[in-house]
Amino acid sequence: MPTIPLDYTFLGQIALFVLLWLALKRFWFEPTLRVLRERSARSEGAIAEARAIQAEAERLRAEHAAALDQARADAEREAQEIVRQAEADQKRLIGQARDDAQRMMEDARRRIADEVASARRGLRDSAHEIARIVAQKVLGRPA
Repeated sequence: MPTIPLDYTFLGQIALFVLLWLALKRFWFEPTLRVLRERSARSEGAIAEARAIQAEAERLRAEHAAALDQARADAEREAQEIVRQAEADQKRLIGQARDDAQRMMEDARRRIADEVASARRGLRDSAHEIARIVAQKVLGRPA
């Protein structure tokens, strides 16, 4: 096994190595590590911010979807109410038309009955006169 001579050059090399190490640590390693840590922190912050924005967007999407569902339900409910109201109006109008038609029929029947009665009275009155005229003509003498 080889042995390392411990003379002043070896100790000088160790001292120079330590001085170089300290200089590199102070002027190279620490600033580089600090920049890397800062970059990592900024990246993590940006990632966290992106996640927060994504969560907010998802919340807003869900809120929007719920509002759309509610609007659809309201519109459907209003449409059903309009249909129910239209059906009720239709039934009411049909009932009114039926009642009006019934009244008109009754009025027409009453008028016809009055006209028939009037015509019968007129015919009765005329029948006596016609019978008298026929009797005069048949008997040849004034009655």
